[in-house]
Amino acid sequence: MQPLARGAQRQLVSVELNTIRAARDWMTTLCGPHQLEVKQHNHLLFRHGGAVLTQMSVGMMEYSTQVHVKTEDLLYSYSISLPVQGTQCLEQRKKTVNSHPQQGVIMCPGHAARLSMSEDCRKYLVRVSRFAVEEKVSCLLRRPISQPVMFEPDMTVDDKVGAWWQLVGHVYSVLNQPSSLFDLPEVWQSFQESIITGLLYAQPNNYSHELEHIRLNRPAYLLDLEHFMRDHVGQDLSLDDLERTSGMNRERLYKDFRQVYNSTPMSYFRDLRFQEVRQRLLAATHNTSVSSIALDCGFSQLGRFAHEYQDRFGELPSETLRKRQH
Repeated sequence: MQPLARGAQRQLVSVELNTIRAARDWMTTLCGPHQLEVKQHNHLLFRHGGAVLTQMSVGMMEYSTQVHVKTEDLLYSYSISLPVQGTQCLEQRKKTVNSHPQQGVIMCPGHAARLSMSEDCRKYLVRVSRFAVEEKVSCLLRRPISQPVMFEPDMTVDDKVGAWWQLVGHVYSVLNQPSSLFDLPEVWQSFQESIITGLLYAQPNNYSHELEHIRLNRPAYLLDLEHFMRDHVGQDLSLDDLERTSGMNRERLYKDFRQVYNSTPMSYFRDLRFQEVRQRLLAATHNTSVSSIALDCGFSQLGRFAHEYQDRFGELPSETLRKRQH
C-alpha cells in the first residue's frame, strides 16, 4: 500500500490475511516497523478494513487470536486504538496501560513499545502522521516546535476523549461508504484537520499547557515567565527578578496571576517547585535521596519542606520515593 499524494482521494482497504508475515508486512506499511508474535499460528485471521487519507487512516482491525506486537520506534506515525470488544495491554515509557472499551491507548513514535491483544480483541485503529501532528502544533502555537509531540499513553474515554472517539466513529462510517462526500478532498481534509486538532486538545501531551494557555487568550508574557520559573526552580527568585524578567510592574503581575492562576507570583513559583520535586521523586532511581532532590529544587529547610509536601500530596516525600523505588 503506497502513501497517498496530497490532494488524492481516499483509499478504501479491506484485507483478510492468515500468515504472520503478511499481517506484519501490512501493518508495517500502515503504521511503522514492528515484530509480531503469535502463539497459535493456525488461529490467526487478521482483518483490517477502513480508509486511508493523506495524513491518517481510520479503520477496524482484529487478529482473531492472542498476539504481541513489539516495536523499537514507529518512526513516522502515532498509532491510536480503542477496543470495541476484548482487551489489550500497552507497555511504553515505563508505563503499563490495560486497554478496554473505556480505555484506549496511544503508541508514540520515538519510543519502544509492546502491545498485547486478547484473542477476542477487535478495535478501532487510527494512524496519524507524525509530520501532520507536529505541523498542526506549530500552527496552533504560531511558532516552530523543538520537541516531538508526546501524548500520555493511556486514553481514558471521558467527556473530551469520548467526543473525539465519536468523531472517529462517524468519520469511519462515512469513509467506508462506496461513494460519499469524502471523495472531495476539500471535505475529508477538513475532517482530517478536525481529528488531529481534537486529539491535541483532548489527550494530555507535552504541549497541552501551552495550547490551553493560547486557547484561553491569556497574556503571552505569563507563559514565558512560567518557563523562566521552571528553568530556575533551584534558585531563590525574588519578586524583583520576576518583574525584571517579565517587563511588567508589580501591580500588573499580581493582577494577572490572580486572574489566571488564582495565586500570587511567589506562591505560584513555590507551587512549581513542589510539582518539580514530586515529578523527580516519581522518576527517581535507587541511589537518589529526598534531600538531594529537595535541595536541587531550592528547599533548604528540609523539615518544613517535608511537612508542607505532606499537606499538599497526602504523603511524605520519602513515601513517594519508596513507592517509586519498589
